[in-house]
Amino acid sequence: MSVSTTVTEPDKTTTDSAAPATAPQPRRSRARWRPRLHHFVQLCVIVVLLASWELSAGRLIDDLLTSRPSEVFPTFWSWVVSGELLYHASSTFKDAFLGLLAGGGLGLVVGCVLGQSQWLARVCEPFITAFYTMPKHALIPLFIMWVGIGSELRVLTAAAIVFFLVFYNTFFGIRDVSKNLVDSVRVMGGTAFDVLFRVMLPSALIWVFAALKLAVPQAIVGVVVAEMLAGDRGLGFLVAMHAGTFNSDGTFAAIFALLIVGFLVDRLMNLVTRRALLWKNNDTTA
Repeated sequence: MSVSTTVTEPDKTTTDSAAPATAPQPRRSRARWRPRLHHFVQLCVIVVLLASWELSAGRLIDDLLTSRPSEVFPTFWSWVVSGELLYHASSTFKDAFLGLLAGGGLGLVVGCVLGQSQWLARVCEPFITAFYTMPKHALIPLFIMWVGIGSELRVLTAAAIVFFLVFYNTFFGIRDVSKNLVDSVRVMGGTAFDVLFRVMLPSALIWVFAALKLAVPQAIVGVVVAEMLAGDRGLGFLVAMHAGTFNSDGTFAAIFALLIVGFLVDRLMNLVTRRALLWKNNDTTA
């Protein structure tokens, strides 16, 4: 009596289909470490730059022109401890914020008005373009004649810069709204108020927030330039004061403060615009 035994081979289709399930694991681990690698490389670049600066100062370049990190950072830290940096930075931020409100609000209103009226846009376009192409910092001497060298000068300078950024983005954002959508709202009985606040402005939000992302740092730039030319406080005043007395430690410390301010403002605006436009991103992905 013979017993036949059959050996079943493993199903190739199941093994082949199951094999790739473990393959992506190395890729996932690499993707997890990739952001940390970027931060590590950035840290290495900063260390190399600071070390090169420290070693070259006094050897390749005169100390009077470059100072060195070992002298700049103690000066910066002394300003932080004494509250001097907070005093000047708060003045710069306050004036930039007021200029942003004044110039941004006016730019938003004028952009909405001209964006809805082609006739007004044709009439005002040459004048607005002429003022837009002119360097705004050239107006600072005129502003000094008008309002003096106080806080009003810095606010007015920031507002003049912010106005055109917000105006043009709002204007083109309103113009970019689909005419068919506007006509549909009007056919359904929508008023001019409904068309503006329920159709045009929500559709132009991307343009407006893009303008704000540019306008906030530019408002700070306008205030700093005004402080450097005619100011008695602020971060720009710190730079001009120490540069005027050939104090390279204080000059580089003030520039370092401006670098930190610019970086933090940029990251803050990225966070604000990302949160504000989250509904738009979800809508496009859906």
